[in-house]
Amino acid sequence: MKLGIFKEFNNKHQNYIDACNELKVDYEIIDIYADNWIEIIKNSDCDGFLVRPSCDKQDWKNMYDERLYFITKYLNKKIYPSYDECYIYESKNRMFYWLEANGFPHVETHVFYDKNEALNFLNKCEYPLVYKPNLGSSCVGIKFVNNYKEGKKLVNKAFPYKGLGMGMIKKYKTRYKFINRPALDDRQYNYIMFQKKEDVVAEWRIIKIGNSFFGHQKLIDKKGFHSGAGIGAIWRKPPKKLLDLCDSICSKGNFYSMACDIFETKEKKYYVNELQTTFGSYAESQMIIDNKPGRYIKKNNDYIFQEGIFNRHGSYLLRVEHFVEILKNK
Repeated sequence: MKLGIFKEFNNKHQNYIDACNELKVDYEIIDIYADNWIEIIKNSDCDGFLVRPSCDKQDWKNMYDERLYFITKYLNKKIYPSYDECYIYESKNRMFYWLEANGFPHVETHVFYDKNEALNFLNKCEYPLVYKPNLGSSCVGIKFVNNYKEGKKLVNKAFPYKGLGMGMIKKYKTRYKFINRPALDDRQYNYIMFQKKEDVVAEWRIIKIGNSFFGHQKLIDKKGFHSGAGIGAIWRKPPKKLLDLCDSICSKGNFYSMACDIFETKEKKYYVNELQTTFGSYAESQMIIDNKPGRYIKKNNDYIFQEGIFNRHGSYLLRVEHFVEILKNK
């Protein structure tokens, strides 16, 4: 068996390389953003292709979406993760549409492509709200909106008058305190998303890769976000109902690899906040129960704990193992 590994703009495909080397799976690197990418795919003797979509910029995200579409729909090639997983990945708009269409619990969300409709909503809604950019992880660009004036300011940025404006520009942290780097080459125009601000007491990350399940709570950062990015996790046994919810989402979408970030409110209600087919997995264990690292395996509607280290190479080892299993079965 031979796998193709699609290049990623920031070399985030390296984990696939490390995983294939450890598993002794033959592979080659595919330049998906080359001009002759169709010819490269057609002439490849790979049995399937491993994907790590680039989503740091909207243009990169668009490139992956359009090329993966033709690779799967017209060239009939197998990819991992699946096309649908990659399509909703790092797009809050698409993720919300998917959750709404399939009846899964999520935070009340409104996406506007009409400026007047957005302003009318701000006139009658309850505050506070949460503004979220369509693209972005680790809470980058998220803002709390406390009143109409703050909301209108955001709307005016998103819908510049006759194009005379900069649009919505995310800012990224730098190593220098109080200085943020604006992403001037990644702007959001002519649409905006607002969400109801729920009284969240915890956020769970539930992961499913193949038949491996993991779960932990995210820590809260200094701004009050349950991002968990770079600040660790709370190692608590995840509720079975959340493992079932993640399993149900993956079954409905035929998703291979998914992290479901789920809000828990004071009222013990659960809302899906994010769906990420690839995600930050910096520790070699994504679940620790009673001081033991491990995973759950689902069997006969129950989750059986297996002690061990299963998330090496950013959890890509599990992905490669699962893809090889899929290809062998087909």
